[in-house]
Amino acid sequence: MEAASTKLRVGVTDVVPGSPAASAVRPRLLDIDTAKGIGILLVVLGHVVSQQTPAGHDWYQQLKTVIYFFHMPFFMYLSGYVLGYALNPAKDGALAYVLKRCDRLLLPFFAFGLIIIAGKMVFSQFVFVDNTQDSLAAYLDGLFIHTARSPATSVWYLYAAFIYSLVFRLVIVPFPRILPVLILASAVLTQFEVESLFYADRVLRHLVFFLIGVWIGRHREAMEQLLRGYGGALLALFVAALALAWWNGNPPAVFAAALASIPALHGVALWLAERNDRIFLLLGQYTMAIYLFNTICIGLVKGFGFLLVKWDGNAFYGYFILLTAAGIGLPMIIRWVIDRMAPPLARYLQ
Repeated sequence: MEAASTKLRVGVTDVVPGSPAASAVRPRLLDIDTAKGIGILLVVLGHVVSQQTPAGHDWYQQLKTVIYFFHMPFFMYLSGYVLGYALNPAKDGALAYVLKRCDRLLLPFFAFGLIIIAGKMVFSQFVFVDNTQDSLAAYLDGLFIHTARSPATSVWYLYAAFIYSLVFRLVIVPFPRILPVLILASAVLTQFEVESLFYADRVLRHLVFFLIGVWIGRHREAMEQLLRGYGGALLALFVAALALAWWNGNPPAVFAAALASIPALHGVALWLAERNDRIFLLLGQYTMAIYLFNTICIGLVKGFGFLLVKWDGNAFYGYFILLTAAGIGLPMIIRWVIDRMAPPLARYLQ
Protein backbone atom coordinates (compact mmCIF):
# COMPACT_ATOMS: atom_id res chain seq x y z
CA MET A 1 0.00 0.00 0.00
CA GLU A 2 2.80 2.42 0.84
CA ALA A 3 4.47 1.79 -2.50
CA ALA A 4 1.24 2.52 -4.34
CA SER A 5 0.69 5.65 -2.30
CA THR A 6 4.21 6.91 -3.02
CA LYS A 7 3.75 6.28 -6.74
CA LEU A 8 0.98 8.84 -6.83
CA ARG A 9 3.24 11.66 -5.65
CA VAL A 10 5.56 12.80 -8.42
CA GLY A 11 6.92 16.29 -9.02
CA VAL A 12 5.36 19.54 -7.84
CA THR A 13 2.61 21.70 -9.25
CA ASP A 14 -0.10 24.29 -8.64
CA VAL A 15 -2.84 21.82 -9.44
CA VAL A 16 -6.54 22.66 -9.19
CA PRO A 17 -7.56 26.16 -10.43
CA GLY A 18 -7.58 28.39 -7.39
CA SER A 19 -4.88 26.56 -5.45
CA PRO A 20 -2.17 28.61 -3.73
CA ALA A 21 1.44 28.94 -4.70
CA ALA A 22 2.20 27.12 -1.48
CA SER A 23 1.31 23.87 -3.19
CA ALA A 24 4.73 23.99 -4.86
CA VAL A 25 6.26 22.64 -1.64
CA ARG A 26 4.16 19.48 -1.70
CA PRO A 27 4.38 16.50 -4.09
CA ARG A 28 2.07 16.42 -7.05
CA LEU A 29 -0.97 14.18 -6.58
CA LEU A 30 -1.61 12.18 -9.72
CA ASP A 31 -4.96 10.95 -8.45
CA ILE A 32 -6.12 14.57 -8.14
CA ASP A 33 -4.95 15.37 -11.66
CA THR A 34 -6.82 12.28 -12.84
CA ALA A 35 -9.90 13.34 -10.89
CA LYS A 36 -9.76 16.74 -12.57
CA GLY A 37 -9.67 14.94 -15.91
CA ILE A 38 -12.85 13.05 -15.04
CA GLY A 39 -14.50 16.26 -13.87
CA ILE A 40 -13.58 18.35 -16.90
CA LEU A 41 -14.89 15.70 -19.29
CA LEU A 42 -18.23 15.87 -17.47
CA VAL A 43 -18.17 19.68 -17.77
CA VAL A 44 -17.68 19.52 -21.53
CA LEU A 45 -20.43 16.90 -21.96
CA GLY A 46 -22.80 19.20 -20.08
CA HIS A 47 -21.94 22.16 -22.33
CA VAL A 48 -22.71 20.50 -25.66
CA VAL A 49 -26.25 21.92 -25.50
CA SER A 50 -26.67 25.25 -23.76
CA GLN A 51 -30.38 25.93 -24.18
CA GLN A 52 -32.94 23.87 -26.12
CA THR A 53 -32.23 20.17 -26.57
CA PRO A 54 -32.94 18.99 -30.15
CA ALA A 55 -36.29 17.29 -30.57
CA GLY A 56 -36.20 13.55 -30.06
CA HIS A 57 -33.07 13.60 -27.92
CA ASP A 58 -34.39 13.64 -24.39
CA TRP A 59 -31.60 11.21 -23.55
CA TYR A 60 -29.14 14.10 -23.66
CA GLN A 61 -31.26 16.28 -21.36
CA GLN A 62 -31.47 13.39 -18.90
CA LEU A 63 -27.70 12.87 -19.13
CA LYS A 64 -27.10 16.58 -18.54
CA THR A 65 -29.47 16.61 -15.57
CA VAL A 66 -27.62 13.71 -13.94
CA ILE A 67 -24.21 15.29 -14.62
CA TYR A 68 -25.32 18.57 -13.08
CA PHE A 69 -26.30 16.79 -9.88
CA PHE A 70 -22.65 16.33 -8.97
CA HIS A 71 -19.99 17.56 -11.41
CA MET A 72 -19.49 21.05 -9.95
CA PRO A 73 -19.70 19.84 -6.32
CA PHE A 74 -16.92 17.40 -7.20
CA PHE A 75 -14.83 20.20 -8.71
CA MET A 76 -15.33 22.32 -5.60
CA TYR A 77 -14.23 19.38 -3.48
CA LEU A 78 -11.02 19.09 -5.51
CA SER A 79 -10.32 22.82 -5.11
CA GLY A 80 -10.73 22.63 -1.36
CA TYR A 81 -8.73 19.40 -1.20
CA VAL A 82 -5.67 21.00 -2.76
CA LEU A 83 -5.85 23.98 -0.41
CA GLY A 84 -6.13 21.70 2.61
CA TYR A 85 -3.35 19.41 1.42
CA ALA A 86 -0.97 22.24 0.53
CA LEU A 87 -1.73 24.33 3.60
CA ASN A 88 1.16 26.69 4.28
CA PRO A 89 -0.32 29.89 5.74
CA ALA A 90 3.04 31.32 6.72
CA LYS A 91 4.15 31.74 3.10
CA ASP A 92 1.98 34.80 2.36
CA GLY A 93 0.33 37.47 4.47
CA ALA A 94 -3.41 37.86 4.09
CA LEU A 95 -3.19 40.88 1.79
CA ALA A 96 -0.57 39.31 -0.46
CA TYR A 97 -2.63 36.13 -0.68
CA VAL A 98 -5.81 38.01 -1.61
CA LEU A 99 -3.99 39.99 -4.30
CA LYS A 100 -2.59 36.79 -5.79
CA ARG A 101 -6.05 35.23 -5.83
CA CYS A 102 -7.41 38.36 -7.55
CA ASP A 103 -4.80 37.96 -10.26
CA ARG A 104 -5.23 34.20 -10.58
CA LEU A 105 -9.03 34.01 -10.45
CA LEU A 106 -10.90 37.31 -10.71
CA LEU A 107 -8.85 38.68 -13.59
CA PRO A 108 -9.52 35.71 -15.91
CA PHE A 109 -13.15 35.61 -14.79
CA PHE A 110 -13.74 39.22 -15.81
CA ALA A 111 -11.58 38.89 -18.93
CA PHE A 112 -13.35 35.80 -20.22
CA GLY A 113 -16.75 37.20 -19.27
CA LEU A 114 -16.10 40.25 -21.44
CA ILE A 115 -14.62 38.11 -24.23
CA ILE A 116 -17.73 35.92 -24.22
CA ILE A 117 -19.99 38.98 -24.35
CA ALA A 118 -18.02 40.48 -27.24
CA GLY A 119 -18.11 37.17 -29.09
CA LYS A 120 -21.86 36.80 -28.65
CA MET A 121 -22.53 40.32 -29.85
CA VAL A 122 -20.33 39.92 -32.94
CA PHE A 123 -21.08 36.37 -34.04
CA SER A 124 -24.83 36.56 -33.36
CA GLN A 125 -25.01 38.88 -36.36
CA PHE A 126 -24.38 36.04 -38.82
CA VAL A 127 -24.43 32.64 -37.05
CA PHE A 128 -26.55 30.95 -34.37
CA VAL A 129 -25.47 31.88 -30.82
CA ASP A 130 -26.91 30.57 -27.52
CA ASN A 131 -28.03 32.76 -24.63
CA THR A 132 -27.98 36.22 -26.24
CA GLN A 133 -29.23 39.51 -24.74
CA ASP A 134 -30.74 42.63 -26.28
CA SER A 135 -28.00 45.10 -25.33
CA LEU A 136 -24.54 45.49 -23.86
CA ALA A 137 -26.10 46.80 -20.64
CA ALA A 138 -28.18 43.63 -20.33
CA TYR A 139 -25.09 41.48 -20.88
CA LEU A 140 -23.12 43.34 -18.21
CA ASP A 141 -26.02 43.26 -15.76
CA GLY A 142 -26.22 39.50 -16.21
CA LEU A 143 -22.46 39.06 -15.87
CA PHE A 144 -22.10 41.04 -12.64
CA ILE A 145 -25.46 41.54 -10.88
CA HIS A 146 -28.53 39.51 -11.90
CA THR A 147 -26.47 36.44 -12.55
CA ALA A 148 -29.32 33.99 -13.20
CA ARG A 149 -29.00 35.18 -16.82
CA SER A 150 -25.25 35.55 -16.85
CA PRO A 151 -23.73 35.21 -20.33
CA ALA A 152 -20.65 33.65 -18.71
CA THR A 153 -22.05 30.90 -16.50
CA SER A 154 -19.40 28.64 -18.00
CA VAL A 155 -16.70 30.45 -15.98
CA TRP A 156 -18.58 31.24 -12.77
CA TYR A 157 -16.38 28.71 -11.00
CA LEU A 158 -13.50 31.21 -11.03
CA TYR A 159 -15.58 33.77 -9.15
CA ALA A 160 -16.73 31.17 -6.63
CA ALA A 161 -13.18 29.86 -6.18
CA PHE A 162 -12.05 33.39 -5.36
CA ILE A 163 -14.72 33.77 -2.66
CA TYR A 164 -13.80 30.36 -1.24
CA SER A 165 -10.12 31.26 -1.18
CA LEU A 166 -10.99 34.30 0.95
CA VAL A 167 -12.93 32.09 3.35
CA PHE A 168 -9.95 29.75 3.48
CA ARG A 169 -7.29 32.41 4.11
CA LEU A 170 -9.23 34.82 6.31
CA VAL A 171 -11.30 32.34 8.35
CA ILE A 172 -10.01 28.76 8.18
CA VAL A 173 -6.28 29.49 8.33
CA PRO A 174 -6.44 31.66 11.49
CA PHE A 175 -9.28 29.64 13.05
CA PRO A 176 -8.84 26.01 11.86
CA ARG A 177 -11.05 24.54 14.59
CA ILE A 178 -14.05 26.32 13.11
CA LEU A 179 -13.93 24.18 9.96
CA PRO A 180 -16.36 21.44 11.15
CA VAL A 181 -18.85 24.12 12.20
CA LEU A 182 -18.57 25.79 8.80
CA ILE A 183 -19.16 22.46 7.06
CA LEU A 184 -22.35 21.83 9.02
CA ALA A 185 -23.64 25.38 8.54
CA SER A 186 -22.92 25.38 4.81
CA ALA A 187 -24.62 21.98 4.43
CA VAL A 188 -27.79 23.48 5.90
CA LEU A 189 -27.55 26.42 3.47
CA THR A 190 -27.75 24.08 0.49
CA GLN A 191 -31.39 23.39 1.32
CA PHE A 192 -32.49 27.03 1.04
CA GLU A 193 -33.26 29.07 -2.06
CA VAL A 194 -31.01 32.11 -2.46
CA GLU A 195 -31.58 34.94 -4.91
CA SER A 196 -29.29 34.99 -7.96
CA LEU A 197 -27.45 38.21 -7.18
CA PHE A 198 -23.66 38.29 -7.65
CA TYR A 199 -23.70 34.47 -8.04
CA ALA A 200 -24.69 34.15 -4.37
CA ASP A 201 -26.94 31.17 -5.09
CA ARG A 202 -24.13 29.20 -6.76
CA VAL A 203 -21.49 30.22 -4.22
CA LEU A 204 -23.56 29.22 -1.19
CA ARG A 205 -24.87 26.03 -2.80
CA HIS A 206 -21.36 24.70 -3.41
CA LEU A 207 -19.49 26.04 -0.38
CA VAL A 208 -19.96 22.87 1.65
CA PHE A 209 -18.18 20.75 -0.95
CA PHE A 210 -15.20 23.08 -0.96
CA LEU A 211 -15.01 22.96 2.84
CA ILE A 212 -15.27 19.16 2.85
CA GLY A 213 -12.37 19.14 0.39
CA VAL A 214 -10.27 21.30 2.70
CA TRP A 215 -10.94 18.96 5.62
CA ILE A 216 -10.22 15.78 3.65
CA GLY A 217 -7.11 17.33 2.10
CA ARG A 218 -5.74 17.72 5.61
CA HIS A 219 -6.44 14.01 6.27
CA ARG A 220 -5.31 12.54 2.95
CA GLU A 221 -3.88 9.30 4.29
CA ALA A 222 -7.13 8.36 6.01
CA MET A 223 -9.05 9.11 2.82
CA GLU A 224 -6.71 6.91 0.77
CA GLN A 225 -7.22 3.99 3.13
CA LEU A 226 -11.00 4.43 2.96
CA LEU A 227 -10.99 4.53 -0.84
CA ARG A 228 -8.75 1.48 -1.18
CA GLY A 229 -10.76 -0.54 1.31
CA TYR A 230 -14.29 0.40 0.24
CA GLY A 231 -13.97 1.92 -3.23
CA GLY A 232 -16.38 -0.52 -4.87
CA ALA A 233 -19.03 -0.07 -2.20
CA LEU A 234 -18.70 3.72 -2.38
CA LEU A 235 -19.14 3.63 -6.14
CA ALA A 236 -22.25 1.48 -5.80
CA LEU A 237 -23.62 3.89 -3.18
CA PHE A 238 -23.05 6.79 -5.58
CA VAL A 239 -24.92 5.04 -8.40
CA ALA A 240 -27.83 4.35 -6.05
CA ALA A 241 -27.85 7.97 -4.85
CA LEU A 242 -27.83 9.21 -8.46
CA ALA A 243 -30.76 6.97 -9.32
CA LEU A 244 -32.70 8.28 -6.33
CA ALA A 245 -31.93 11.91 -7.22
CA TRP A 246 -32.98 11.33 -10.84
CA TRP A 247 -36.22 9.64 -9.75
CA ASN A 248 -37.03 12.01 -6.88
CA GLY A 249 -35.28 15.27 -7.76
CA ASN A 250 -35.81 17.02 -4.42
CA PRO A 251 -32.94 19.03 -2.87
CA PRO A 252 -32.00 16.49 -0.15
CA ALA A 253 -31.73 13.68 -2.71
CA VAL A 254 -29.62 15.81 -5.06
CA PHE A 255 -27.40 16.87 -2.15
CA ALA A 256 -26.93 13.22 -1.15
CA ALA A 257 -25.90 12.32 -4.71
CA ALA A 258 -23.40 15.17 -4.78
CA LEU A 259 -21.91 14.05 -1.47
CA ALA A 260 -21.71 10.44 -2.65
CA SER A 261 -19.84 11.53 -5.79
CA ILE A 262 -16.87 12.71 -3.74
CA PRO A 263 -15.48 9.38 -2.49
CA ALA A 264 -16.82 7.48 -5.51
CA LEU A 265 -15.12 9.59 -8.20
CA HIS A 266 -12.01 10.16 -6.12
CA GLY A 267 -11.81 6.40 -5.67
CA VAL A 268 -12.09 5.86 -9.42
CA ALA A 269 -9.37 8.45 -9.99
CA LEU A 270 -7.12 6.78 -7.44
CA TRP A 271 -7.67 3.40 -9.10
CA LEU A 272 -6.88 4.82 -12.55
CA ALA A 273 -3.80 6.71 -11.35
CA GLU A 274 -2.34 3.61 -9.74
CA ARG A 275 -2.73 1.85 -13.08
CA ASN A 276 -0.93 4.61 -14.98
CA ASP A 277 -3.97 5.89 -16.87
CA ARG A 278 -2.81 8.58 -19.29
CA ILE A 279 -6.08 9.79 -20.79
CA PHE A 280 -7.71 11.38 -17.76
CA LEU A 281 -4.30 12.43 -16.42
CA LEU A 282 -3.72 14.38 -19.65
CA LEU A 283 -7.15 15.99 -19.44
CA GLY A 284 -6.46 16.88 -15.83
CA GLN A 285 -3.25 18.65 -16.76
CA TYR A 286 -5.20 20.78 -19.28
CA THR A 287 -8.19 21.39 -17.01
CA MET A 288 -7.93 25.18 -16.78
CA ALA A 289 -7.54 25.68 -20.53
CA ILE A 290 -10.44 23.34 -21.27
CA TYR A 291 -12.57 25.00 -18.60
CA LEU A 292 -11.96 28.51 -19.94
CA PHE A 293 -12.22 27.81 -23.65
CA ASN A 294 -14.58 24.84 -24.04
CA THR A 295 -17.84 26.79 -24.38
CA ILE A 296 -16.24 29.28 -26.77
CA CYS A 297 -14.94 26.47 -28.97
CA ILE A 298 -18.20 24.53 -28.80
CA GLY A 299 -20.17 27.66 -29.63
CA LEU A 300 -18.04 28.54 -32.66
CA VAL A 301 -18.09 25.01 -34.08
CA LYS A 302 -21.84 24.81 -33.49
CA GLY A 303 -22.54 28.23 -35.00
CA PHE A 304 -20.61 27.63 -38.20
CA GLY A 305 -21.81 24.02 -38.40
CA PHE A 306 -25.41 25.21 -38.40
CA LEU A 307 -24.68 27.09 -41.63
CA LEU A 308 -24.23 23.69 -43.26
CA VAL A 309 -26.60 21.38 -41.39
CA LYS A 310 -28.81 21.72 -38.33
CA TRP A 311 -28.54 19.20 -35.52
CA ASP A 312 -32.09 17.94 -35.74
CA GLY A 313 -32.77 14.22 -36.00
CA ASN A 314 -29.86 11.84 -36.36
CA ALA A 315 -27.48 14.73 -37.09
CA PHE A 316 -27.33 15.42 -33.37
CA TYR A 317 -25.36 12.23 -32.74
CA GLY A 318 -22.62 13.52 -35.02
CA TYR A 319 -22.79 16.95 -33.40
CA PHE A 320 -22.55 15.40 -29.95
CA ILE A 321 -19.27 13.69 -30.84
CA LEU A 322 -17.93 16.66 -32.81
CA LEU A 323 -18.73 19.26 -30.14
CA THR A 324 -17.36 17.12 -27.33
CA ALA A 325 -14.11 16.69 -29.27
CA ALA A 326 -14.01 20.43 -30.03
CA GLY A 327 -14.60 21.33 -26.38
CA ILE A 328 -11.65 19.19 -25.32
CA GLY A 329 -9.20 19.27 -28.22
CA LEU A 330 -9.33 22.90 -29.33
CA PRO A 331 -8.62 24.32 -25.85
CA MET A 332 -5.63 21.99 -25.57
CA ILE A 333 -4.32 23.33 -28.88
CA ILE A 334 -4.93 26.91 -27.72
CA ARG A 335 -2.93 26.32 -24.56
CA TRP A 336 -0.12 24.69 -26.55
CA VAL A 337 0.06 27.77 -28.79
CA ILE A 338 -0.09 30.23 -25.88
CA ASP A 339 2.60 28.30 -24.00
CA ARG A 340 4.94 28.94 -26.91
CA MET A 341 3.83 32.35 -28.18
CA ALA A 342 2.70 34.20 -25.05
CA PRO A 343 4.37 32.72 -21.93
CA PRO A 344 3.16 35.55 -19.61
CA LEU A 345 -0.43 34.54 -20.37
CA ALA A 346 0.22 30.81 -20.14
CA ARG A 347 0.21 30.84 -16.34
CA TYR A 348 -3.53 31.58 -16.38
CA LEU A 349 -4.12 28.32 -18.25
CA GLN A 350 -2.11 26.06 -15.91
